[in-house]
Amino acid sequence: MTSFTPGTLLESSPARTALNDDYEVRSSGSTPTIRGHNEPTSTCVSGHATPGEANDPPLLVTPLRYGTVQPKLYRGLYPRKINLPFLRRLKLKTILSLTPEPLEDEIQKFCNDEGIQMTHIKTSKSGKKGLPITYKEVTQAIEIIISQQHAPLYVHCLNGSQATSLVIACLRKLSFWRTSSIFSEFMYYSEVSAADHKFVEEYKAEIQLPQDTVPWIWMGLSRKGIVENHPTVKIKNADNSTVREEIGEDEEEH
Repeated sequence: MTSFTPGTLLESSPARTALNDDYEVRSSGSTPTIRGHNEPTSTCVSGHATPGEANDPPLLVTPLRYGTVQPKLYRGLYPRKINLPFLRRLKLKTILSLTPEPLEDEIQKFCNDEGIQMTHIKTSKSGKKGLPITYKEVTQAIEIIISQQHAPLYVHCLNGSQATSLVIACLRKLSFWRTSSIFSEFMYYSEVSAADHKFVEEYKAEIQLPQDTVPWIWMGLSRKGIVENHPTVKIKNADNSTVREEIGEDEEEH
């Protein structure tokens, strides 16, 4: 069982994520930035970068509420032009947008130029009971996130908080995180309302496993290396058989 301590993530924290030998992420106030080891004279104030000396390494600005969820899985705010050099260094294969509208033209051009797949799940600004996303949309998002063919993946909503946090919380539930750990992580990025808490606690779904499931999603609780029986989620293989059925057949053979 995985637990979460606010300010830390499984691969790194939003405040510090190593990208390569030349750059590292540093958090200053509410806007984390990346600078080279030789501190440039560039500055970043309120999300706007001021160019430094010609030989300085470029100033890379992370999206607000940026964080590493798992290896090759990142989260944050709706990407802006100033964030694009940073996102380029993540070598993304997919950007998953949980937003009312698809990405704006400038970001779409960036994705096309970089060969990044854009996947849009339509959400609302404030839907039923103040929630921007439904169980169906959460399940769609999870099935995309747990497919290795989409990694590295950046998932975002309008403000990087509620909709994204609800998806990640349900993903953590699928991985048997304790409720306290799920909401410790949730509160690091967003306030938690009673509706948010109820939404996650009552999340039930049928998850379709891709053929290339990411290696980090489940701990091995069976010989198949997959959760045998989740209390609230029915897990189905790519051939539509349930994991439970497959395990039963395997046990009969032995």
